Amino acid sequence: MPEHIDLSPNPKSHIKTLSRIGYNLNSAISDIIDNSVTAKSQNIFIEMDVVDEKAALVIKDDGYGMDEDTLINSMRIGCKDPSDIRGESDLGRFGSGMKMASFSQARKLTVISKCEKSNVQSATWDLDLVEQKNAWKLIKHTEQETDGLCSKFNIVLGQAGTAVIWENIGKYYGFPIAELQAILGQDLASLKNYVRLYFHKFMEGKQAISFYFNYQKLEHFDPFLRNRNGYQEGPSQKFRVKKGGSIELRVHILPHESKLTKADLDSLGGADQITASQGLYVYRANRLIISGGWFGLTRLSQLGKLARVEVNVPTSLDEEWSTDVKKSSLEIPHKVKVKLKQLIREPIKRSQKTYRYRGRLEEANAFWKVNENEREKSISYEISKDNTLLKKLLVTLDREQLSDLIEYFKHLSEEIPIHHIYEKMSSEPNKINQNDISYDDLLEGFKKLWNK
Repeated sequence: MPEHIDLSPNPKSHIKTLSRIGYNLNSAISDIIDNSVTAKSQNIFIEMDVVDEKAALVIKDDGYGMDEDTLINSMRIGCKDPSDIRGESDLGRFGSGMKMASFSQARKLTVISKCEKSNVQSATWDLDLVEQKNAWKLIKHTEQETDGLCSKFNIVLGQAGTAVIWENIGKYYGFPIAELQAILGQDLASLKNYVRLYFHKFMEGKQAISFYFNYQKLEHFDPFLRNRNGYQEGPSQKFRVKKGGSIELRVHILPHESKLTKADLDSLGGADQITASQGLYVYRANRLIISGGWFGLTRLSQLGKLARVEVNVPTSLDEEWSTDVKKSSLEIPHKVKVKLKQLIREPIKRSQKTYRYRGRLEEANAFWKVNENEREKSISYEISKDNTLLKKLLVTLDREQLSDLIEYFKHLSEEIPIHHIYEKMSSEPNKINQNDISYDDLLEGFKKLWNK
């Protein structure tokens, strides 16, 4: 008979491995929000503040909550089998997200919860205690201790709900209070932008969830700008797969930058980020997982930067799509890639058409000629000799003056600040304003010369 040897991980070492699984602050908090969404919450509150001179994070919801047994089981690492069939709206997968996400950021995780048929319950993972005892010792709080925690963190649960508390957050160690509050403010702003994008579908429609950050309601952000002037809707496809469920593909073309407000451009990260964010937007049960990139199906291009393809995937396909524990990456199956490759030709073609059309409009200009030399593969921008105002001016000059003016025009064309224009058109196109230029100072200067 072979010998069976128990080689369970050493808790003290294991916890260090689990805490380095690869979350950042935004993705870690999003994993906690996933649980609140799955619990059918109508309101989700995220608070980042200084408590007892230390940074603390509280994520609270009004979902269906947990009784004592459910709470204790939910604190277990890997409390669910990832191969179990999940509900269509269940954003969980491995039963480890809340713990792994929390351990990646904080040394102390407390969960306070209440369902309609139970009193308020609470439990804490303190990693200092786990390392000290070298054992997975969960702290189950008494009713009095739970009341104290609710008072300390200003937590009031109604008929049902859950609060997740992070303390001893590593990235905030060692800062004075004033600097700590400033850093928390910056991280909160970054988190808001992340959540309003990655959870935007849950903030829309009749059953919209309200998200609050430090008591301020968050507005969602649609990455396809469907309600903006200039948006184009492309074709869509829906096909069933063998393992159950359907995959839905939708094509979107963003409006040209010239039709976007400054707020829209800022939300998109600027014109440069619009280029970088073209590609596939993959949703798992309406939760955004991947935002941009073509997964090798085609290349990023300036002309194709308005193209977006929405990919909706059900939770039943997690295994086939290799969804990871963080729910932040996946692998697109080959058969889906084939369909996507056929579909993405349409949005890229539309995006290119939008830019080429605008290019033709800008070439139809009475003052400038765009000279495209196919033989030499070159493009130059020259002052148009057919301009009516220019002709009217030229006939008033003698030969010497005419020669000087043409020489000036030549230098003017050669010295167009093309690189500066390109950089500003890429990053801040709405700031460029050619309509309010005044030459009053130049005119005054000429008047002084004439009076000499």
